[in-house]
Amino acid sequence: MSAERRIIAPWLFLAGGIACALLIAAMAYAGRDYYRLPAEARPQHPRHAELRSSGTTGLACGLAGSLLMLANLTYLVRKRFIRWAWIGSLRSWMAFHVFTGLMGPALILIHTAYAPRSALGILALAAMGIAVATGLIGRFIYARVPRSLEGRELEGSELRRRLGELRSQLEGFGIGSTLLEAGDADNALPAQKGLFATLAAALGGNRAISREYRRLRREIRRRPELRPARARILPLARRYVRNRQWYKRYSELRSLMGAWRFLHRWLAIVMLAVVAFHILLAFRYGNLDFGSLLR
Repeated sequence: MSAERRIIAPWLFLAGGIACALLIAAMAYAGRDYYRLPAEARPQHPRHAELRSSGTTGLACGLAGSLLMLANLTYLVRKRFIRWAWIGSLRSWMAFHVFTGLMGPALILIHTAYAPRSALGILALAAMGIAVATGLIGRFIYARVPRSLEGRELEGSELRRRLGELRSQLEGFGIGSTLLEAGDADNALPAQKGLFATLAAALGGNRAISREYRRLRREIRRRPELRPARARILPLARRYVRNRQWYKRYSELRSLMGAWRFLHRWLAIVMLAVVAFHILLAFRYGNLDFGSLLR
């Protein structure tokens, strides 16, 4: 698979997500008169048969959202069991995972008509909201764990080798080790223990990357002999600073990712169990009219 195809997929899902979000927002706006009504007044609204949970729009959104939530699990299948590169990189599948993880719950929210009434429906919606919130936190952590272009987490030895290659390239342009290591004392971050402390440290590490790159960029621009190659040096300097900070906090980032995976996995299992039970009860006792979707 070419590098262009690896890079473009996340952007396509981002564009698709924005388009879907706009469509969902338009649907919510179009039905705002109905959604604002209290539950006891809704049956008298002319669009009640369409917008209620078991109506044509509500049921269609519920089915589409459930299918997207099932499709969301394919990322785990791809990551754990499928190694074929031709079906897409892990980075692209993560983009699909985020896309379905946001669009599915948004459609489910419209399915509830913004007013879930049954205890099981409220529980399912709450579990889904918690799973989405932890997923967003996980996406933040995911972006800070060093990875290959394909999206695979790098081992410490790979990260050290990459850092050495970047350092050699910068030194080849005439940038000495004194300049490359000048910010170590200012950007040193103490080791953290615990999930939330480590998460806060990840934020601190991100600020350290920006601070160190600004210092290095300023020094590079001050040297007239580096001016002809500056366009090539600055991207290398940014990558060097990022990889060095990752290497410093490698163990903490990996531990943070492992703790988050455990938490998110079990929350997702609870959510899927509750949602599946809700769907089974709806099929059994809901008197759903699926034929209305085809008319």
